[in-house]
Amino acid sequence: MSKRYFINNLDSPLGQEFYAQLVKEDTEEGVHMATYTIDDPNKMPPKGFKKILKRYKPKLSRKKMLEECDVYVYDVASATQQDLDYVCDIFRNSKTTLEEQKVLILVSTVLTWSAMPDKVKPKVEKKPDEEQEGEPQEQQEQQQKKEETEENQEPKEDENQEQEQEQQQVQQQPINEVPEIIEYVPWEEGDYKLRSASSQYQQLKEWEDMVLSLQKDNLKVIVVCAGLIYGKGEILFQKYFKKAWLQQPYKLSYQPDGNNKVPTVHITDLVKMIVKVSESIPESNYIFAVDNTKDRTQKAIIQGIATGVGSGWIEENDDFFKDFTPEEMDCFRLHLDCKPSQMFIGNEETPSDFEWHCEKGIALNAKKILQEFTSIHKLRPIKIIMESKAENMRFQDILTMISDHYRIPVINQEQIFKDAQDPNYVFPSDMQEDFNELWPAIQEYINSQAPAQLSEQLKIYYKVIKWRLSQNDCQNRGFILQNFPNYFEEADFIFYPNKQKLKMKKKPKKKPVVSEEVKQQSQEPAVDENGDPIEQEQNEEQQQDEQQQEEPQEEEQQEEEQQEEEQEGGPKPEDFFPESYIVIKPLGKTDNFDYNRKLINFFSEKNLDAYFIDPRKKTNHDTFEDLRIYIERNGRPYNYLQNEQELIIQYFNLQRIKDLTIKYTRKQAIQIWKEITKVKKDNRQGLVTKYTKYIQEQEQELQQVKQFPFRNYLMDFVVPVLNEGLVEVAHILPDDPVEFLAEYLYKRSFNVDNE
Repeated sequence: MSKRYFINNLDSPLGQEFYAQLVKEDTEEGVHMATYTIDDPNKMPPKGFKKILKRYKPKLSRKKMLEECDVYVYDVASATQQDLDYVCDIFRNSKTTLEEQKVLILVSTVLTWSAMPDKVKPKVEKKPDEEQEGEPQEQQEQQQKKEETEENQEPKEDENQEQEQEQQQVQQQPINEVPEIIEYVPWEEGDYKLRSASSQYQQLKEWEDMVLSLQKDNLKVIVVCAGLIYGKGEILFQKYFKKAWLQQPYKLSYQPDGNNKVPTVHITDLVKMIVKVSESIPESNYIFAVDNTKDRTQKAIIQGIATGVGSGWIEENDDFFKDFTPEEMDCFRLHLDCKPSQMFIGNEETPSDFEWHCEKGIALNAKKILQEFTSIHKLRPIKIIMESKAENMRFQDILTMISDHYRIPVINQEQIFKDAQDPNYVFPSDMQEDFNELWPAIQEYINSQAPAQLSEQLKIYYKVIKWRLSQNDCQNRGFILQNFPNYFEEADFIFYPNKQKLKMKKKPKKKPVVSEEVKQQSQEPAVDENGDPIEQEQNEEQQQDEQQQEEPQEEEQQEEEQQEEEQEGGPKPEDFFPESYIVIKPLGKTDNFDYNRKLINFFSEKNLDAYFIDPRKKTNHDTFEDLRIYIERNGRPYNYLQNEQELIIQYFNLQRIKDLTIKYTRKQAIQIWKEITKVKKDNRQGLVTKYTKYIQEQEQELQQVKQFPFRNYLMDFVVPVLNEGLVEVAHILPDDPVEFLAEYLYKRSFNVDNE
């Protein structure tokens, strides 16, 4: 760049991209100048810049700008009214004389054309001579026939004369004119004086008019009207790219009806256009800075983002735009069909030497824009293999926690082939027929749970898995392969190209059924209009020979590719090669379990060591934290995840809840123990009271007995009962009178108290 630039607000998105373009040149000393949105005296000028001008020193800044800069760039997106008034006052001042050529560039927006209707193609008025010459021959022939019939016509009767009069009246009636077809053409930069803006963007149009009104010797004023800016992390389209990257929602939405034409431009192309305009000053004062895409409709742009970044599906849904600002909605509702400047696209006579970054717009450059988006926002896929011999609810809980945290899908064999049959996924047409034919054999292999040699069905099996792992959700965010692959052979075929091995055998083409009429026609020699014979096309045998010659050429190319890979140190893995291999030990009591050692050794040779974890003595959250630290061993991606501070706060909250739970449980246990002890103590106290009372009653009875004389006691209580017993002995005359009397006295003893 031979010019010295002044960039207003270097910290704006356009200023940052301008800085990135300027620092590509190796300059020993800074030659450019700039300002920041907010003055900071401690900020040093960046590389390539000589001075950062201060807003609070306007006189000194004005002098340095005029003396040491050639091009002045102002952007309406970051500029203020004071900024534009300041630069206009500098050049309006009659005392300032410009000895060298100066260029003032105002980067505006197509929103200043927001109130413009479609441009109608002007009519081309024809001269009367041209109209007469252009009359169709059919009309002339009809007139001649009519004249001949009138000359040869004989006089008719009165009845026929009435019919002729009626026909003449009908012919004299005015014929309904055919409505003219209205054609629309794109607006050109020469039509800028006709532009009209809606009320909310009227100020931007006034800024354009204010800058265009500047007239001074050696000063060229140019307004660069930029399309909606995209690229380098996105400004306007950031929410679209974020929703498409996360696939939340699954389908992107567009404004009804999506057919409005939206001019766009990549921010890198916009800076290149500004540099191009400043280096090669055009005659026009107004330049359209838009890309050269064919289909500018809003629906095509959203479809391009959905296909290149998201799920590939779009719909019309008003709820999609809840978090969009009114300014963003105005941008997507804008309808302006404009033509790119000839400086950047050229024509057949004068081709342009402009080097485009994204000439064909968002739809055809979605992958390139996605790479910029992911690199700036620090997004990268998290690719994990998780293996566990014992599948239970806790293993599923850990899987779900990792999947929800990183927003990545959990994929297993069943899920892969279910997605292959899902109409939401665009399945490759070249595999569809083979997959439908070999699906039963693939199911048998999956159910067998045993390794097998490579066959036609396994080739399709591996291709389907590769296809699923290459979808946008896995490529952008990553995946978790649950207990898959099972064998090192599967891992080799899935995570490495193996194009030659997975090449399907060519099926013989079925000969079409030919009718007898077609056979007869084919036997007859073909003849052109002049009767000369036409050379017949090659027969089937010659075509087969050509195919056989092409096959060894393809094999030679594949062999050359293999030799190159061996020279480079082996084949390169696929983009979806995993970066984490986790083995969770079974949750049973035994410590011994069978590892998949062959698979572990395979990944170990590829510099991916397995991480073993035993979750038996840990909670699910502790297990998740251990796995998270392992997964993020090479750095934590942004990926719209929770902030680390939030995770720390969440961990401390969970630990606090855990401690409070333990403390509460301990207090509750002590309280229960106290209650149980009290109940036991009360029960023992009740027994003691009961036994004490019984003893006291017995002692009272003894005291009462002791108070009576013994003779009187015998005469009152014993002798009467003894006499009755003797009387019973005399009546009954038992074999053992003494024993009978003893039993009698024992039975009467229970009734003594009652008596």
